Amino acid sequence: MNSIKRQDGTTLIEIMVSIVVMAIGLLGLASLQLNAMKYQKMASQRAEAIQAAYDLGERMRANWVLSVPANYATERAANETNYTHNSTYASTVSTSHTSLPNNCAIVMTNSSGCTSTQIAANDKTQWLRSIELRLVGGAAYVVPVAGTASSTFDVTIMWREQGLTSTDSACPGAAAAPVGVRCYTLRYTV
Repeated sequence: MNSIKRQDGTTLIEIMVSIVVMAIGLLGLASLQLNAMKYQKMASQRAEAIQAAYDLGERMRANWVLSVPANYATERAANETNYTHNSTYASTVSTSHTSLPNNCAIVMTNSSGCTSTQIAANDKTQWLRSIELRLVGGAAYVVPVAGTASSTFDVTIMWREQGLTSTDSACPGAAAAPVGVRCYTLRYTV
């Protein structure tokens, strides 16, 4: 008689190997999902920073005073001074931007309203507050660019980015942004 040897347990080993392979695949998918969420958060913060930079630019453009060519140099200097915000990161973050410096409500009987300087002060306060609300550790640094023919500003938006373990080279040195702060700078010409 011919006896056939049967192998017992091979299907069990095959099932165990397939479970291990599947577990490794699922761990890979979980890692992929976590990375996608991290990069989505970073992209969202950058988009908020870009919108904030353009928001200030539009506020500047709406309040820019240029009456006659003879007054251009004086008015340009005043406009640039009104919208400059050159405080350090720590100073900006520690300052509360909740109340407006000027009450510019225009009453129907009094159409004087605010001066362009007062509007600029309100614009900066509202804008800095919106950055605080939009971005974790949000702050800004705004300076005019020297030597340009028209009023040009470097508008830098700063925020804390999770996982950033170095100083961002895009941050202006004068802003003194600490380690872990990401910067986005937009050059805006009014």
